[in-house]
Amino acid sequence: MKLGTLLLRNAAISLSQLEGGLRTQVLYGGRLGTNLVELGFLDIDTLGDQLGELYQIPVATRALLDAAPPDAISLISARTAQTLGAIPLGHQPPFMDTLAVAMIDPRDEHAVDQLADQTGLEITPYIVSELRALYYLEKHYGLPRQARFVRPGTRKSGGSVDRRKTQPAGGIVTPPPVRLEPRRKSGNVIVEPEPAPTPALAFTDACDRIDAAIHRDAIATTLLAFAEGRFPALVLFLVRDGNALGWRAYTERPLAQPVSALSLPIGGTSSLQCANDDLRPFRGKPPAAAAPTEKALWEFLAVPPAAEVAVAPVAVRNRAVNLIYAHPRGERFEGGHVDELNELAVRASEAYVRLIRQAKG
Repeated sequence: MKLGTLLLRNAAISLSQLEGGLRTQVLYGGRLGTNLVELGFLDIDTLGDQLGELYQIPVATRALLDAAPPDAISLISARTAQTLGAIPLGHQPPFMDTLAVAMIDPRDEHAVDQLADQTGLEITPYIVSELRALYYLEKHYGLPRQARFVRPGTRKSGGSVDRRKTQPAGGIVTPPPVRLEPRRKSGNVIVEPEPAPTPALAFTDACDRIDAAIHRDAIATTLLAFAEGRFPALVLFLVRDGNALGWRAYTERPLAQPVSALSLPIGGTSSLQCANDDLRPFRGKPPAAAAPTEKALWEFLAVPPAAEVAVAPVAVRNRAVNLIYAHPRGERFEGGHVDELNELAVRASEAYVRLIRQAKG
């Protein structure tokens, strides 16, 4: 039985709420229960009880997770805990050779075996919801949650600033700005820049891949493959709660941080805000004189300032769900790559609608 079916049978949610949860899952990822909680259709404790009934195993409650002893936490490395979505709860008396572990997916037998090999103990899985697991991975291991899983107001702030409008949850931590200077030979002769690389994916092939995509990740992967050889940097944002949250990115230069750490406020005047509000592609000079949003993005990407940027919205039901930011190779874009990107954004919108329809059955 699927979780949605169980929730309907137990009258925990309505059919329209289930459809809303499936729709947001297609658009933003995460598990169905996560999206239902984020939408306010289900509280996290009820979700845990329903998951326990679904899996027929004990539930890792907040009290159990809070009480997890440090010696048990140390039995599983942070990397393994993050990869497997697993948090040790402690030994189970009187069987001290057995370790209780909260798991997002307790049916993953390979993960259970991996935990047993690492700890040298028998593993007793407990079920834990995705949102609760991510919170305790941060609390016990210091593993920050991706911006996509941090709702406004869920992290403590040292001040009284309303972060929903002025700064996204967790803030923006960017590497120092990079200033690129032309390379010179002896005699101060400027070396011509390297020619742009050949595009890795033909436009027509990118169209076909998006049209045939069976998951949101396939859409994202296609957009990143299209960027290679056309743009030095392309960022695919999720749009939630007035923020543009970094989801996937293509960059020719390695990033100092994962793109999931990137969160920019859409409010104010910026190229992101224009594309989000108008639901039309933006191409041109950043609209704000100081371009604070674009500068924060450029510093994060370690790319030089540009006189022209492009942002293409991916919209569903007259609302932007993704923003695709593209950076030019020089001061401005050349050729028809931006027009092709805008076409791919339209196809991505249509693909989302198709995937939502299929998810609802």
